[in-house]
Amino acid sequence: MANKAITKKQFDFLEHEFNYLEKEGVISRQDKVRMLGSYDVKGNLNFITVLLSIGALLLGLGILTFVASNWIYLSKAVKFLLIIACLIGVNFAGVKVQARFPKTSRSLHYAGILIFGAGIFLVEQMFNISINFNSSFLLWAIGTVFIGYYLKDVFILLFTSFLLFIYLNGSIFVDETSYPLAILVFLPALYILLKKFDYPNYLTFFINALAINTIALFLMEFVPKLGFENSNTIVLSILFILGIVLAYIPVRAKLQNITHIQGHILHGISALFLTFDFSIWFPIAYFVFLLYLILKGSLTSIVIICALIFRYYIYSFDFLPKSLTFIIGGIMLIGFGFFFENQRKKGGELNE
Repeated sequence: MANKAITKKQFDFLEHEFNYLEKEGVISRQDKVRMLGSYDVKGNLNFITVLLSIGALLLGLGILTFVASNWIYLSKAVKFLLIIACLIGVNFAGVKVQARFPKTSRSLHYAGILIFGAGIFLVEQMFNISINFNSSFLLWAIGTVFIGYYLKDVFILLFTSFLLFIYLNGSIFVDETSYPLAILVFLPALYILLKKFDYPNYLTFFINALAINTIALFLMEFVPKLGFENSNTIVLSILFILGIVLAYIPVRAKLQNITHIQGHILHGISALFLTFDFSIWFPIAYFVFLLYLILKGSLTSIVIICALIFRYYIYSFDFLPKSLTFIIGGIMLIGFGFFFENQRKKGGELNE
């Protein structure tokens, strides 16, 4: 059985309790050592990690600014060799010190990622390579995903997701080119890596968000081409249904909480926009649905209801006094608070 990963604070608590049980004669020292050996302490951010990460950022920026300031005085061959030498040198140093100084090694690889990205743009400029800027971010992401897999580093994969966000949205909104199909290859690879990394929360959130962004832009790109007059409403309706599905689809336990929250957020945002397209029956039906979710213990639904109230509050200036709107909203929120406090006293569960 694999050891369970816990925080340093949780490990210290368990160690303190096991020491007490050992002192009282409930367990032996061997039992305590065996039980503590069933846990691994998560690698949390500490001063050394932060210091080295900032150092890596400054090192990368320093090299880049030095190259940029002397760029015009260098020949193309020297420029290219300088970029390659910096890239290989920093990563080679990271590999050499990895066994003795793993945190320092990681910071050198971070600097290498920055140099690699800058090198892509500099080489394009140097050889007058004419490609869209978002394609440069795609190349950068391809390099970082391999480094992230090699180092088993969550932060590098988070950075990869950020680069892919720029590639995806830049392709659609800035360059207005065809749909970036490369993202359809990247997403399955990221989910495979997510499984290998045992579904860390932040990485799960960002990869799910990237997948939702991909689907939304896919719908925005292709639904209008089908010739429907109300294509925006169709796109929003599909996203609304997708949000409902994500909120209740059965997934792995480690994915469940984040995926369900993102589903609620997606159907909430989509519903707010759909209230502009549909008649009053939709917001009333959706409001009743949210009340049902709140009765089931959904905290996220309270936030969505507040947003829904605010959306109609904006249009209530002409026929509803401001004070009355605030009073109604305040009574509702206090009522929800009373309900949840009562649920907790009865032992009920709250979620999302």
